[in-house]
Amino acid sequence: MRTVTSVLIFSLLTIAAGADEIRHTSFPSALLGTWAQTAEQCTAKDKSNVLIEPAKYGDGSGSCAVRWIVQTTGSRGTNYAVHAFCTSASQPAKTQITNIIIRRQDDGGAMMGRSFDDLKAYRHCPVM
Repeated sequence: MRTVTSVLIFSLLTIAAGADEIRHTSFPSALLGTWAQTAEQCTAKDKSNVLIEPAKYGDGSGSCAVRWIVQTTGSRGTNYAVHAFCTSASQPAKTQITNIIIRRQDDGGAMMGRSFDDLKAYRHCPVM
């Protein structure tokens, strides 16, 4: 009986831990569109702007096809860890697997970067 109880408790803890992560194959609709670091970059169509579509994203340096996105809730909001297959704009034969983090902000903006240490602030550009 003790073994059955231990297995049951371990199973419930494993299920609870896994419930904190939600896996997606496309971006949520709130992230779709063009993102820029300043309003001026939105209107100038700057190469550093990030365009997010349902299953891909990119900027002036290339484009990435989403393989999967892991959504987690953190102390500073919802985080999206994106794992993608990317192609360079200047060297289309050059491909790589890339991971980025996107964290939604309360003001409608987002923080984006390759790690939590290099997140940069972005704002959602208005649809033109």
